[in-house]
Amino acid sequence: MPPELLATLTALLRQCPAVTGRKDTRMALASATPETELDWRALVTLASAQGVGPLLAEELLSRHSGRLPSCIVTQLRAMQSAATARALMQLGELLRVQNHLQAAGVPMLSFKGQLLAQQAYGAVNLRSCFDLDLFVHGADVLRVKQLLGELGYQPEFAFLPHQEADLLRMECEYTFIRRDEAMRIDLQWRPRARHFVFPVPPEELWARSESIQLQGFEVGTFGLDDLLVILISHGAKHTWNRLELVCSLGALLHRNPDFDWDRLEATMRRVGASRMMLLAAHLAVEHLAAPVPPALAARAKADPVLVALAGECAMRWTVPPTPQPLLSTLRRHLQMRERLRDRVRHCFWLMVTPTPQDWLARPLPRHLH
Repeated sequence: MPPELLATLTALLRQCPAVTGRKDTRMALASATPETELDWRALVTLASAQGVGPLLAEELLSRHSGRLPSCIVTQLRAMQSAATARALMQLGELLRVQNHLQAAGVPMLSFKGQLLAQQAYGAVNLRSCFDLDLFVHGADVLRVKQLLGELGYQPEFAFLPHQEADLLRMECEYTFIRRDEAMRIDLQWRPRARHFVFPVPPEELWARSESIQLQGFEVGTFGLDDLLVILISHGAKHTWNRLELVCSLGALLHRNPDFDWDRLEATMRRVGASRMMLLAAHLAVEHLAAPVPPALAARAKADPVLVALAGECAMRWTVPPTPQPLLSTLRRHLQMRERLRDRVRHCFWLMVTPTPQDWLARPLPRHLH
């Protein structure tokens, strides 16, 4: 995809009311790319690949429908219908799981998914997501595994008991698939695996958790400060490989313009992750015009390595998604950390911590775990 197409997409998103939270924005589409030169089908394909298809459909159909070819209107309406159907199905499943766990006395928080769509964009059907992200206490994981089994879920991988014990000790999530394969749950008990340091202990996340209304139902989730830390860490883990990661962060900032950046920076600085935060802020400002303090945005822009890293992220949005080589991902992760000791720690834990795929590919005797 040509970079000009990405520029058109981000220009549309920057002035989309669902992203900015304002109804008074106006977009002269021709000012971004002349209408006669715009490849509509390629634009829709790019938006879909980058997880912002529902947002593009909302913007174009609500404010530019008279300028669209009829075949594109049909495609966008089909995209909207599919996103709405998926969102409602996931919302219903989230409530079913939440009710089942509550009945068993097991506390649970939900995050990302349709919840983030509501928090960032104001509607549950404006975010492309395909799984449920649940957060529970570490001591409850095996109990939740049993409860999910009662709802028709089974682990994605068939672990032996000692492998499962290692998973709970070293990793941060346990993936479950519903037997009809229509739903996936990522069950988490800590925000990140130990090689990817996270600045907030789980007990603090629970202490600051809150309940919000989602389509008339009460759902537990993280407080705003912690949610932003989680989104920044999640984007960094995936090296901001999709535009939607930046878009949801930018939209959340647009809806919370008085957010306390000083407190966030203090939190990130404690574990040497200020640069991770600066990269997120730079991406959100450059592509979504997010309301970031000018001094902080200037610091990000003055860091040439960080700016180059942000440019790499944006260039990847213009090509079909492909798995990145391990060394490329590692380099980007290390560039996001400002302290040498954190880079060394990251490499050490990454080298000595096997993944679930490693355990299944090369099973070891129990006494070696």
